[in-house]
Amino acid sequence: MSAILRPLSFGLLALLSASAVAGPPATANRMRAQFIGLRVSVDAAGKVQSSQPLDTAALPAFNQAAAEVARKLVFTPARKNGVPVASETSLSMTLALEPRADGQYTLQLKRAQNGPSVAAMGKPIPNRYAYGGDNGAYVVVGANLRPDGTVDLDSLKTERMELRSPSKFAEVRYLETITSTLRNTRFLLDKVEGADTPSRISVPFRFGGGPAKRTREQEQSGKPPAEDLGLSFLTAVSSVPEVELPKIDYTAPASAEPSK
Repeated sequence: MSAILRPLSFGLLALLSASAVAGPPATANRMRAQFIGLRVSVDAAGKVQSSQPLDTAALPAFNQAAAEVARKLVFTPARKNGVPVASETSLSMTLALEPRADGQYTLQLKRAQNGPSVAAMGKPIPNRYAYGGDNGAYVVVGANLRPDGTVDLDSLKTERMELRSPSKFAEVRYLETITSTLRNTRFLLDKVEGADTPSRISVPFRFGGGPAKRTREQEQSGKPPAEDLGLSFLTAVSSVPEVELPKIDYTAPASAEPSK
């Protein structure tokens, strides 16, 4: 999944695994935070029955850990005509290794959300604003997904636009890049009772490091920007009136919010 469409924030911290991992500091820092995507099957009771990694290139240890964590998560099950039913969805998680006093590292879940995932990425038009321009931005767009997972661009709407410096010109350039990216992007839809379910999605994009300018020390710290706590993963709502998509029942405790 390209950086332009990957989930953008680490979110709040919650301990879901007591597994400790030993390793040299350099390795631990490299593995400090890792986004993992899984395709999970959820039964009518909201329990995960099976999972498969969406990115086999991710570190195997994190894929295995993510599968173990997923089994502990609970979903509000999909519904059809008000009745809970089985479903499939893509589960997005951010796992991290946090240092312990004994020199080992504890695996922690920092963020979890579910919905459609990117199956094939469209190619964006070259645009200096999208690749490290001086004016960073965070943009969320909404669009309808067709039954084949492609994006109905006629339904594209801007839901959120935050720029480092106000600029109508930059807004237009960012939206051109987003439209170009989504034109040939195809999503893996949620399934409800085995049927692909069209939905309305909200997709976040971050350009040029986001609206807040970060110092080199902040970039090298490995910590998420404070403003990232307000950013979102891709989310979706069913476009089929009698169908509700599965939704993960996970909220990180407010007491675990990292200090700014």
